[in-house]
Amino acid sequence: MSDNRLVLTNYKHGVLSFLMQNNRMESVSFCKEHKEGDIGNIYVAKVINIVPNINAAFIYYQPNMRGYLPINPHYTPIMLNRTYDGRILAGDEIIVQMEKEAIRTKDAVFTVNLSLSGKYCVVTNANSKKSVSNKVSKNYKNALQQTIPADTELGIIVRTNAQQLIETTPEYAEILQKEYQMLIDQMYRLIHDGTHRTCYSLLYKAPDAYLTDIRDAYFDEYDSIITDDRQLYDQLSDFLQIYSPKMLSMLSLYKDESYPLRKLYSIDTKIQELLVPRVWLKSGAYLVIEQTEAMYVIDVNSGKNNTNKNNDEYIWQINAEAAREIIRQSTLRNLSGIIMVDFINMESQERNERLLDELRHLAHNDRILTTIVDMTPLGLVEITRKKTKKALKEQIN
Repeated sequence: MSDNRLVLTNYKHGVLSFLMQNNRMESVSFCKEHKEGDIGNIYVAKVINIVPNINAAFIYYQPNMRGYLPINPHYTPIMLNRTYDGRILAGDEIIVQMEKEAIRTKDAVFTVNLSLSGKYCVVTNANSKKSVSNKVSKNYKNALQQTIPADTELGIIVRTNAQQLIETTPEYAEILQKEYQMLIDQMYRLIHDGTHRTCYSLLYKAPDAYLTDIRDAYFDEYDSIITDDRQLYDQLSDFLQIYSPKMLSMLSLYKDESYPLRKLYSIDTKIQELLVPRVWLKSGAYLVIEQTEAMYVIDVNSGKNNTNKNNDEYIWQINAEAAREIIRQSTLRNLSGIIMVDFINMESQERNERLLDELRHLAHNDRILTTIVDMTPLGLVEITRKKTKKALKEQIN
């Protein structure tokens, strides 16, 4: 029987949240207090300059905080200083939403398409389409489509989470319509207020990542949600009341001062293990995870046991074990962009293909889009993982 505990605690001027599955950490997120910008935040921004050859603009979304805005002629921005005429010009004041946070030398990325997410749907001003996620079973698509209100010019996408709702809750239509209306009202209010605000105004503060992780989870994804901070407990309780009342019973406040939560889960040790390059495997082999300017490089080493290093079956077992840990570490450390893996060489082409299949199977369960590209002639496996936010090491440091 599985035991999935989501644990949240204060850590280094922020909130650390991590998922323990049968006493093993499987995901972790750190949300720093007073961050300069969060994915999903909506601002009134000023256009600094246009770069025609890359169809993009640079903006200031806060004083002296620059962002990158791709320009698409099919998108209609909301402008404050003039009526949109098909052009975005330097000096324009427009409403934008952060899509990707600033990572190292790269600016945060923004869009003029605004969207607000709930547990079961997304409302957007980008278009007026009403649709259901492709991941929802065909058996439920029609019923869910019929719950979407047609009398709004905003676009609505029903999320995959709605399938579990329709499977378990007779009053699913009422719950969905309540969320649709809440987000529609919020979007109209945001747009109206935004056109009367000054440049650099924060129009919408996206929920912290630890809150959206809970909101987006399936009902049965966690067995319990634990925190040792009263203020955090109250925040979680209020948030669940709005977005996922069924999960309220999972929430508990840890009160044992004689044995703090931080010590109970060996938090400092576990986090430190995620910040160093070397990762030991049960077999005695190990990974070395290093970051360059352009990519992450992971080296698989046979380690302490070299007695069977010429045995292809033994090498396969190490590579298979390494593959599982590489996907796990990519999730825990939030590695993104290009990841090159140097597995131990295997003579068998069949085993190389089997290794790629195993990686693809493991990557399929990652919430962040992860693609196993191929194995190069030199035997390196190329992986790409979508960039959304900073790696854990950058978040904490």
